[in-house]
Amino acid sequence: MMGIFHQLCLLVLCLTITEATYRFERVSDTEFRVFVDDILVIEHSENSPFILVGISDYSYTSAEGNFKITDLLQQKVFLTNYTEDDVSLGKEITLTRGTEYETTVLITDSNGLTRITFPKVPDNINRFWVRLKSTGGDEHVYGGGEQFSYFDLNGRNFPLWLQEQGVGRNKSIYTTFLADQNSGSGGDYYSTYWVQPTFVSSRKYFAHFTSTRNGQLDFRNEDFHEIEIWGGPDSTVFPGDLILAGRPSFPEIIEELSGLLGRQPPIPDWLYNGVMLGVQGGTEAMLGYLEQAQENGIKVNGLWIQDWAGRITTSFGRRLFWNWQWDPEQYPNLDTEIIRLKEEENVRLYAYMNPNLNRDGNLFAEAEEGGFFIKNSTGQTYIIDYGEFFCGIVDFTNPDAYTWYKGKIRTNLIDFGFDGWMADFGEYLPPDAVFYSGISGEELHNLWPVLWAQANREAVEEADRLGDIVFWMRAGFSGSQNYSVMSWAGDQIVDFSTADGLASVIPATLSLGMSGYGMNHFDIGGYTSLYGAIRTEELLLRYAELAAFTPMMRTHEGNRPSENWQYYSSVYSMQMLSRATEIYILMQNYTKSVLQELYTLGYPVQRPLLFHYENDPKSFDDVMKYQYLLGQDVLVAPVYLSKSDTNDKWSLYLPPDEWVFLWDGTEYDNGGEYVTVDAPLGTIPVFYRKNSDFADFFRYVADNTPPTPDPPIYTTPEMTTESSSSSLLVSLLVIFVSFVYLLTKI
Repeated sequence: MMGIFHQLCLLVLCLTITEATYRFERVSDTEFRVFVDDILVIEHSENSPFILVGISDYSYTSAEGNFKITDLLQQKVFLTNYTEDDVSLGKEITLTRGTEYETTVLITDSNGLTRITFPKVPDNINRFWVRLKSTGGDEHVYGGGEQFSYFDLNGRNFPLWLQEQGVGRNKSIYTTFLADQNSGSGGDYYSTYWVQPTFVSSRKYFAHFTSTRNGQLDFRNEDFHEIEIWGGPDSTVFPGDLILAGRPSFPEIIEELSGLLGRQPPIPDWLYNGVMLGVQGGTEAMLGYLEQAQENGIKVNGLWIQDWAGRITTSFGRRLFWNWQWDPEQYPNLDTEIIRLKEEENVRLYAYMNPNLNRDGNLFAEAEEGGFFIKNSTGQTYIIDYGEFFCGIVDFTNPDAYTWYKGKIRTNLIDFGFDGWMADFGEYLPPDAVFYSGISGEELHNLWPVLWAQANREAVEEADRLGDIVFWMRAGFSGSQNYSVMSWAGDQIVDFSTADGLASVIPATLSLGMSGYGMNHFDIGGYTSLYGAIRTEELLLRYAELAAFTPMMRTHEGNRPSENWQYYSSVYSMQMLSRATEIYILMQNYTKSVLQELYTLGYPVQRPLLFHYENDPKSFDDVMKYQYLLGQDVLVAPVYLSKSDTNDKWSLYLPPDEWVFLWDGTEYDNGGEYVTVDAPLGTIPVFYRKNSDFADFFRYVADNTPPTPDPPIYTTPEMTTESSSSSLLVSLLVIFVSFVYLLTKI
C-alpha cells in the first residue's frame, strides 16, 4: 500500500508542456504582489494580508453521517509585516506579527506549476488562512468538489468536510425541516459527499491545497478569496502546500489540474450493450425482471443486485446486510447463474459493497479477531450507528487490514464473477477515532474515500481486470481522480426540487468536472423516498431520457421500492426506458470519442457551456448550471420540472454557434439566444453543432431513434363525498400528529 504520508500529500504529478512562471513584485515595505503566469493572484497589504493565523475551540457531533460542527473562533491574527529573500529554490518570504507569530513562505516553480509551501508556522495555532486576489462580482469561481446547489461558488462559503448530502438540502423547505427534526439529516446547500480544496477562477487559473483537514473555501469578500485550513502541531501535514497555475483557456486549465490529481481509467465497452437494471429480491425475482425487460424490448447490459449479501428492514426502508459475501438463501444458485447469464445472454451481474461491516455478520467477527477495525479512545472497536444497525469500519491505515479487505473484494466479488459494484460510503469516519497509523481522525476523515477507492482499484488491477470492471463511488476527495473508475451523484430525493432532486445532479456533475473528475452518473429515478416524496412515472422517465446522454445508465428501485414508481410498473414505462436505452446505445460512438478526451486530456465528459464558449458572457450566467455540453458538439438542456410547471415546453440557451435540434432537424443559425422547444416525455432538448465532424452521425442517431410510444390515459376515480371526507380526515390527522410532534421539540 502506498505510504500514508504520500497519500496525505495527494500529488500525482505529470509532465507538462508549458512552464508556469511566478513573479514577485515588491510594492512597499508593507505591500507585495505575486503574479502566476502573469495573473495577479496574491496582493498582500496591512489591511488584507496574504496569511492569517489563529486559534479556535471546536467540537464535532454526528448522526448517521451528518455532522454538526461547533466552532468558536478565539483569535485571528493578521501577519502584516514581511521580509523577502531570493534563495536557491525560489522566493522566501517571512511574515510576522510582533514576536509571537511568524510564518515562512517559500514560492517555487515545480513541474510547470507554482508551488507555495509553508516551512514554518507558529506552534500555538490551529487555524491557517490564505487570501488570494478577487476581482469581485465579475469573477466566477468553480470546483470545490461536487456541489449540488451552486456551480458558481462566488459570493458563498463552502466547508471542507465531507458528509451525507442531506435530505432536501434547503433550510427553507418543509422536507428539510422534517429531516432535521427527525435525525438532523436535512443538510444544506454545501452538504456533499465530495469536498475538495480546489477551485478554478474565470481569471484563468486554478488553486489547489494539499491539506486533507477540515477547512473552508470562502468567496464572500469582494477583494479576496479565503482558504481556511484547520490543524495544529499534531497534524502530519499543516497547513499543506498551495499549488497554482494559470493557463490561456479552461480546457488547458483542466488538463493541467487533472494531470496533477490523476485521471480515470477507461470504462468497459460492454456498458453500451444497454442499461444496468437495479433489481432485488432473490434469484427468481432477478431472472423474472430480466425476462420481463427483454420481452418489452429493453436492452440490458447487466443486473445490479445490491442485496446479494442479504437484506434487513429499518424505518428508513429496505437496507442491506453489510456482510460482503454471497447469501445463498437470498440468491440460490447465483454462483452458476452468474456464469450462465454472461455466457449465454451477455448479461453481467453487479454487486454492492462498502468499507463497513455489520456486527451481526461473520466478516465482522473475522475482522474483530484480526484487530482490523478503527478504535475508540478506550482501544475498543469503534461501533457506528448506520440507521438502526451497527457496524465497524475497517482501518485502511493498518496494512494487514487493508490487504485483508482488498482480498475480500477480490475473492467475494471479482473471483465470484461480478463485473462491477457500487463502492458506497466513506463519509462517516469519526474524527475522534484512533487508527493504526497514529494519524488523527480529523486528518483522515476527508482522505478516507481516497483510501477506499485505492483498495478497490488495486483489487481490480491485481486481478488484471482494469478496463473490464466498473466500480462506482459517491464519496471522494483530492486524489480520488487517480483511483475511482466512476462516480455517481448519491441519494437524490424523488421529486423535482432543485436543491436535492433531478436538477441537482447537473451542477454536481459540472462542479466535479471543474475539480478534475470528469465522469459521473446518477440513480435513474432518484433514491430517497421520505416525508411524502414518492417517485412518479414522469420523474422516472425524465431521469431516463437524461441518462441516455451520460456515460452510464443505471436504474435504482430506491429505499422504498413498493411505494415508488418503477420502470416495470407499467408497459409504457418499459417502452420509454427501452427507447432511452436505444438512444444511449446509438450515441456510443460519439460518447466514446468524448471519453477518450477524458482519458488523455482530463476534459470532463459533461462540460459547462463556458468550457468551450468562454468569450460568451451569457455562458457564465447562473442558470447555465442546468445545461451542459456532452463533449464539444452536443448541448443537453434537461427538463427538470414537472409537466404542471412546463406544459411540455422548455426554454434554454444556445451559445454563439450554429445548432441543430436533434429530434426534428430545425436549424438555429445565430446562437447566443434563448429558444423554446417542445419537450414532451421522451423529447429531451438536445442540439448538436451544425459544423461538427459528427453531424452525419447525429442525423443517423435521429433517424434511427425509435418513435415515442403513445402515453396511456390514466383516469382518476371520481371523488365521492365519502372518499372526500375520508381524505380530509386523514389530512387533518397528519396535521395534528405533526403539530404534537413539533410541540415535543419545543
